[in-house]
Amino acid sequence: DKSTKSFGKMAAGIMSSVVAFKKISNVVGSVIKSWKAFEFQMAKVKAITGSNETQFKMLSESAQQLGRTTFFTAQQVAELQTNYGKLGFTTGEILKAQEATLALATATDTDLARADVMAVSFTSSAMDIEKWQTSMTKVAPIAAAAGISIESTAAVMSKLTDTGIEASIAGTSLRNILLKMQDSSSDLSK
Repeated sequence: DKSTKSFGKMAAGIMSSVVAFKKISNVVGSVIKSWKAFEFQMAKVKAITGSNETQFKMLSESAQQLGRTTFFTAQQVAELQTNYGKLGFTTGEILKAQEATLALATATDTDLARADVMAVSFTSSAMDIEKWQTSMTKVAPIAAAAGISIESTAAVMSKLTDTGIEASIAGTSLRNILLKMQDSSSDLSK
C-alpha cells in the first residue's frame, strides 16, 4: 500500500513535469515564431525603403522599442513602417510618423490600419481629426456597404476637403452619391 502511494506520487510528479515542459515548449515556440515573423517583416521594410545598414538598424530598434512600450507589437510597428515605406517616406519621416500614428490609434481607440489611413490623410491634405470624424461618420457605413475601402473613402474625403468643401457637407454629399449609385432606379445609376 505504501509503495502504491509512493508510485502514485512519483507518477503525479512526472506528469506535472511533463505538463510544465509542454507549457514551456509552447511559450518558447511562440516566441520563436513571433521573432521570425518580425524579422521577415523587417526584411520587407529594408527592401521597400532601401535603407542602408544604419537606417535599417534605427527602424528595427525603434520597432522593437515601441513594441515593448506601447499597446502594439514590434511586428505591427514593422508593418506600419512597411506601409509608410510604400508611400515613399524616408527613414526619418517613418520614425516621426510611426510614433504619431501609434499615439493616434491609442487616443482614438482605433486599430493601427485605420490610424495609418488617418495619419496619411492628415499629413497629405487639409483633413484633420475633427474633419475626419465629421465626414467619416456620415459616409463610412455606406461606403463599407458598397464595398469601398476606408483608404479610398479617405482619399476622396481628403480631396473634397482640399477643395474647401466643409467636412459635414462633403461626408453627406458622398454618402448620398453612394446611396444613389446602389439604387438601380436612380438617375445617377442610369
